[in-house]
Formats: sequence, C-alpha cells, structure tokens
Amino acid sequence: MANSTNNYQLLISNLDKFIRKFYVNQLIRGFLYFFALVLVLFLGMNFLEHFFYFGSATRKVMFYSFMGVNAVSFVGWVLIPLLKYFHLGTVISHEQAAGIIGDHFPDVKDKLLNVLQLSKQAEGAPNAELVFAGINQKTEKIKLVPFKSAIDLGKNRKHLKYALPPLMLLFFILLAAPSLIKDSSNRLYNNDKEFERDAPFHFNINKEDLTVVQFEDFLLEVEVEGDILPNEVFVDIDNYQYRLNKDEQNKFSYRFSNVQKNTDFKIFSSGVESEKYNLNVLKKPNILGFDITLDYPNYIGS
Repeated sequence: MANSTNNYQLLISNLDKFIRKFYVNQLIRGFLYFFALVLVLFLGMNFLEHFFYFGSATRKVMFYSFMGVNAVSFVGWVLIPLLKYFHLGTVISHEQAAGIIGDHFPDVKDKLLNVLQLSKQAEGAPNAELVFAGINQKTEKIKLVPFKSAIDLGKNRKHLKYALPPLMLLFFILLAAPSLIKDSSNRLYNNDKEFERDAPFHFNINKEDLTVVQFEDFLLEVEVEGDILPNEVFVDIDNYQYRLNKDEQNKFSYRFSNVQKNTDFKIFSSGVESEKYNLNVLKKPNILGFDITLDYPNYIGS
C-alpha cells in the first residue's frame, strides 16, 4: 500500500507541476497580449490627438478609457494567472489538468482520469486495498510520462507578432519624430487644460525699433518664418485691417503715415496672430518763443 501511495503522490505532484506550468504559459501569453494592447492603444490615441487636436473633454475620455481598458486587461491577462500560479483563488482541478494532458498524450488520458476516479473511491471504501492496488498498477504505467511537456512555452513566440510591430513603430517614431509622441502624450495626460494648435508659421519684427517721431512716417518690416508661408499678411490698427506689401517670399512691409500718437497693432494671416505691439511716438519739439540778449563789445561804443 505504501508503494501505491508513493506512486499516487508522485502522480499528484506531477499534476501540480503541470498546473503551475499551465499558469506560467497563460502569464507569458497574457503579458504579450497586454503589452501589445497598451502599445496599440498608446500609438493610436497619440496619432488621433496629433492629427485632430481634440478638446479637453474628448482628451479626458480618451485618457481614462486608455487607463480603464489597460487595467481590465492587466487583471485578466496578467494578474489572475499570476495569482493562480501561487494557488491564490480557484485553479483548474486535477481532472481538468488530466484532460489537457490527455489532449497531448491521448494514450494516457483514460488511465490518468481512471486513477483520479479510483483515488476518490478508495476513501472509506471497504475494499481499499484492492483499489490502491489498481491505482498502483495504473500509475506504474504513466508515472514516467512527462506531463509538463504537454505545454511548450516556446510556442508563445508566435504571439510576439502582436507586440513587436507596434514596439518597433514606437521606437521609429521616437527616433524620427519624437515630438509627435511627446506633445500628444502631454496633452492627453494634462487633459484638464486647453491647448492651442501650433501655428505653421510665425512673425518676426524688430521690437526695439518701434519708435517714431511725431508726424513722421514709420516703415514696419515683418519677416515670416515657418514650414508654410502665407501669400498675404495684414496689420490690425484700431480694428481696421490693412494689407502689407510683399517685398520678398517671406518679407512684408507696411508704412505708417503721419503718426501722431502711440499706436497699438498686431500682425495676422490665415488665422495666425502675433502678439500686440505698440508703436511709440516721440513728441516733436515745437518752439513757442525765445529771448535774445545782445552783448556788444566795448569798442563799438554801444
């Protein structure tokens, strides 16, 4: 009976090792799925935010959806198999494990299930010795079967096809256009703030030269820099708009005539506006009167 008990305990030990490997396999596969999902959602949401520049409410929904979906998938694909590996929670039974092993080793399936059934019958049975003899006979035939080999962890390499492409795409973007990820991620993370779309060009003027003598003319020179250059540029003066002269492809000018007072203005074109500038007027000096004192030399006798 001791020998049959030892054989049965060895069988149960091998089944327990198989069950642990079963959950290791689930953990590896689940982590690859989880990693792929995180990358795909991360890239997808960054692309959408980059091209559409969503408002705060939409970015908030996207951010918390991203966190929620990933949290649920982490629990289902990673955390639960990890807990079950340590036998925390409900794990598959020895009978279920035997069924999985039997799919890989068809010739031992019935014997393995029969041994498990006999072990239950042996509990409190009047003919327990005969039952244990049957268990011993059957376990002798299957105790050397490598149950753990029914699971090939190397087959998880096929799941890399879900994780590697988005990972390689992420590395490529970080090298070629890092601002696409950095800026979009920043806006998605700070979803309670409003952001303005970056302008395709900006205006440069010499702010230190915004001074004119009263009643004289002032020539404003504007240089446009950017990937896309406008064909027309305007100046807004007291809510009146005037077109600038186009001197070169990226250079424009406007002449303020007979400037009498300090003047606020801003430059704009195609929805892009500059900051507000101030043209400072220097008062022109006026001679209101003068006194002359004559100092004659003594020799002229005056």
